[in-house]
Amino acid sequence: MKRGLLRRDNPWWILLTVVIGTGMPFADTTITNVGRYYIVSGLGVTPYETGWLTAGYSLALAVGIPLAYRLRGFLEEKDLYSLSLLMFMAGSVVVALSNRLSAAMIGRGLEGVAGGVLIPLATTLLQEVFPDRLLPKAQSLFSLSASVWVTLGPTIGGWIIDDIGWRWSFVINVPIGCISMLMAQSFLRNHPRTDPKPFDFPGIFLLATSLGLFFTAYMSAEWFGWHSGFIAHLEMGASVIFCFFLFRSLLFREAILSLEVLENPRFALLILAVFLQATQSFGRLYLLAPFLEKNDRFQAHHAGAIVAVGAIAEILVSLSFLLHVRNPRQWSLLLAYGVFLVAISNVDFLFLPANVFDMAFTVQSQLLFGAGLSLAQISLGPLSRSFLPSNRFRSSATWLLFAQFLGGAWGTMLSRHLVHHIRPVFRLDLPQTSSPAPPLSSLHLLQQIAGEYTANMIFLDLGLLGLLGCAAVLALFLFPGPDDMNPADSGQSSGS
Repeated sequence: MKRGLLRRDNPWWILLTVVIGTGMPFADTTITNVGRYYIVSGLGVTPYETGWLTAGYSLALAVGIPLAYRLRGFLEEKDLYSLSLLMFMAGSVVVALSNRLSAAMIGRGLEGVAGGVLIPLATTLLQEVFPDRLLPKAQSLFSLSASVWVTLGPTIGGWIIDDIGWRWSFVINVPIGCISMLMAQSFLRNHPRTDPKPFDFPGIFLLATSLGLFFTAYMSAEWFGWHSGFIAHLEMGASVIFCFFLFRSLLFREAILSLEVLENPRFALLILAVFLQATQSFGRLYLLAPFLEKNDRFQAHHAGAIVAVGAIAEILVSLSFLLHVRNPRQWSLLLAYGVFLVAISNVDFLFLPANVFDMAFTVQSQLLFGAGLSLAQISLGPLSRSFLPSNRFRSSATWLLFAQFLGGAWGTMLSRHLVHHIRPVFRLDLPQTSSPAPPLSSLHLLQQIAGEYTANMIFLDLGLLGLLGCAAVLALFLFPGPDDMNPADSGQSSGS
């Protein structure tokens, strides 16, 4: 047994390899959520502008996701994996050496596209090396590692930013990337390549251009005004280009994003739930650390340590469920519970004490968040496989990842917008008399309380989005379609 574990072709070594290799792109989705004031001083921008780095990275990840399966038809797996790691490390170096926001955005774009190739490639490698009986467990463990890396991003970033400097939170990707490349060369093995399909350059160009224009319009509207001609032209151009992308995807058999999987109504509902789940999760991770830093004077690593409570809950809850759940209906329930818990963890912030930091309350909320996120993540893979035939598994995995990171970009942009436009839920009415004005210290206290209530309202809005996602999952569960299930899965379910 021991000798079998040490064999280089053992599939569990490949799982460890891809977990470490994809840990960098997952963690980098949230690593800039802490210590923004240090990044501001290094790039000469405002805290408001740092949202470009986070949202732009998630958007680049979403654009890079569909590229993985097409590139694999032209490159060996080891080569593609290693080239993606090199590109990710190059992007990290560009960000670390940047003195302007534009240069940092280029680096984040390189990181995002490379990470978008790495992540679906990792899922493909797992499908090719694990036997059918172990594949669901391996996929769930990979999904667990992804959510843990995303949650730990602020923790890792906070420690590095406070003790070394914000640029080192990107430099650290270089040694980790080198270790990942060595492991890839040692443990990964090339499999017979699929027949190369047409790369669909027009499709990826239309998709990337439309999403990029939407992103630029939404992020720039604060400067130019929501009703300015420039923003209107960007939105109109993005809409027209996206319509061209949809028409091409409908007419072209080898489209970069196949629309055939969306013909299954239950899978379409699952995509909607994943998008809303990612919106609230990434939005929360974008807001929580700055919320603690601003309102409670936390340092970056202190805020990151509280965020890490969610990662601990993810590990404990996921491992307790992985060994017991087999039935697709059970996976549906787990997904519904997970989305609901994440939503409740956001709604809970509405009831935070107005003028004092409550450690127990915030830790409790993080425990709910981690438990919900883990249940949602580990259920996605097995659930989607029960909805579609085996020849559409890769298309479904691409759509799930695409929806997650597109929702992540939207959640970051939405949170950034709400921070600057949600008004306090109460206002100070000064007495209309000649009595002396309140002391200045009292006005400062009231202003702080108003600011904290404002942040609570933003968390509430994110929670409401999550509840919509929970409703989508419940519709998925309440209206099952046994005829859409795979015969193998149905038989396995009935026998379990």
